[in-house]
Amino acid sequence: MTVIHLSPSDIEGARVEGLRRLPFEDGLLEGEGRLESPPIETAPFDRLVGSWNAKTARGASVEMQAQVRSGGEWSKWFQLASWKDGSGTSFGAQEDAWGSVAVDVLTLTRKADAARYRVLLAGEARLSRVALTLDDSSVERPPSPPFSPGPWVRELRVKGRSQMTEQDKYKHDGCSPTSRSMVLDFWKKRGSTEKTALAVLDAAVPGGFGNWTLNAAYAGERGLAGEAAWLPSLEALQEEIAAGRPTVVSVSFAEGELFGSPMPKTKGHLFVVAGFTPEGDVIAFDPAAPDASGTRRVYRRAEFEQVWLKRKRGLSYRLGPRFPLELAVSVPVADLRARRDASSGTDPMDKGLGSQLLYGERVLALEARGDWVRVEALEQQKLGRRERWGGYPGWVRAETLRADSRPGASHCLVRAKRLELARADAPPLTLPLGSTLLCSPPANGSTEALLLDGGKARVEPGQLRALPVAAPEETLRRDVLEVASLFLGDRYVWGGRSSVQKQAGWGVDCSGLVNLAYRSVGLTLPRDAKDQFLKARRVSRAALRPGDPVFLTVSKRSREVDHVLLYTGGEGLLESRASAGKTLRTTFPERFGVSLSALEDGAVVEDASEARPRRRRIFFGAFF
Repeated sequence: MTVIHLSPSDIEGARVEGLRRLPFEDGLLEGEGRLESPPIETAPFDRLVGSWNAKTARGASVEMQAQVRSGGEWSKWFQLASWKDGSGTSFGAQEDAWGSVAVDVLTLTRKADAARYRVLLAGEARLSRVALTLDDSSVERPPSPPFSPGPWVRELRVKGRSQMTEQDKYKHDGCSPTSRSMVLDFWKKRGSTEKTALAVLDAAVPGGFGNWTLNAAYAGERGLAGEAAWLPSLEALQEEIAAGRPTVVSVSFAEGELFGSPMPKTKGHLFVVAGFTPEGDVIAFDPAAPDASGTRRVYRRAEFEQVWLKRKRGLSYRLGPRFPLELAVSVPVADLRARRDASSGTDPMDKGLGSQLLYGERVLALEARGDWVRVEALEQQKLGRRERWGGYPGWVRAETLRADSRPGASHCLVRAKRLELARADAPPLTLPLGSTLLCSPPANGSTEALLLDGGKARVEPGQLRALPVAAPEETLRRDVLEVASLFLGDRYVWGGRSSVQKQAGWGVDCSGLVNLAYRSVGLTLPRDAKDQFLKARRVSRAALRPGDPVFLTVSKRSREVDHVLLYTGGEGLLESRASAGKTLRTTFPERFGVSLSALEDGAVVEDASEARPRRRRIFFGAFF
């Protein structure tokens, strides 16, 4: 598990002394003082690695410490590493009854269930990111499932470097700086291997180029983001490659265990993973090759899994630009706006509101301007340029987002219109329908939900739905309509997508209603009506079934869809209508003056729902 703090929400509740908060565009904190995190509740662990990213002026310094909790008691503060004037050092063993620090790893004598860090800044230092990587060495890594092709079947354009062609002093201990230099080259942060080696050299360890904490610190000084991490699986490594990030991995193997390696055996070695073949084998750039031209290697998937995941528990350097960055929504509802402008939220027809994001939704952060972040909502689709589907774009406030450091678990969806969560030592949290949580199996009739801030809450039966949803189609169709019916009478809100809204009530627009109704059964739909139309399967009037969408165009001459309704069976329809200002039930005769039986897909209808009726085309669709 890796806990990353990089946004204002991540350090909410932290103890901050003497440091100035920065706009999200510029980092996290700066100045001279200390940041002490609140307790980070975790699954049991017995090993810890800390890391940070910062920019330091001459004479400035950064020091990181960590503390762990076991049996309700806290250990002393262990010193992990410090950095000053372009180089760093560890602090030795620091051994006591709790454990000891070996260069960069805090190893405990007993399992801990919480940790916290302390970062000390002096001089002109600007902190942008802090990470704790935790591992339970007694838990075996499960075997990887069979390989499935995906966006990780690619080869990133890494330029090979060989530690064997460097100076003699780097030949045998230079795999870490040489691998790191290859990745820096990839991100256009070029420099000699020697420069990298001297920067990451641990002053307390002769030939100590592989200090994980100091390597992460150096990345920050070069303007990149990264941390050491025990990746849990080959799938996690595949996701790094899919995101376009070459990854430095640590391996250990005996003779014959890694076919094609330039080394016969090693107790510890690093190289760069740059991709996967169509068969799932690993494309690596191994600095132990005799020269740069021989660094590209293909290692068998099963062998790589053994020497990396089993032997080294997936230890890796993750390194890349600060953006793009996957984050999660940490407030019940966050407005996704077309531009960087605030709104009172009182105008239901505020067309600057593109959509709304719900608690737990994932976004891809693309850039920051001040405290605004440009994102794509990964769980709301939109057809973009070149006819490619992507996430719904817009700007959100940085304080509404945080890094999701929760361990992998079962995802659950809030199916109640509003879910009240009682929390220890914190105000109650009201979540809207469609929010996502991580859940443990039900115990004593209730489910334990793990929140983004590390807190836990009990949820009563019937208020959550496990994902993915497994149910007959008829059940799912009925559920779609039941969820949509929960919004009857609620006001129409342009861009609205929430049953909980801070200002002036709550509400949805037409496509927001449909999006939420289908989200409740585990289906991810486009955000807007026109994109929902493009995603839907066209059906005939005779094939129309309850729960299916009905689309209307702007005019009879246009094929651009601007409204969507839900068919409820018989002559019935359900919609959120701007002219009515609310979600309501209607019928085909009331809406169009004719019965459903008189219509066919693509027919021209007279829409009488507005003060000035207009002629539009009607289309029938299906998502099941």
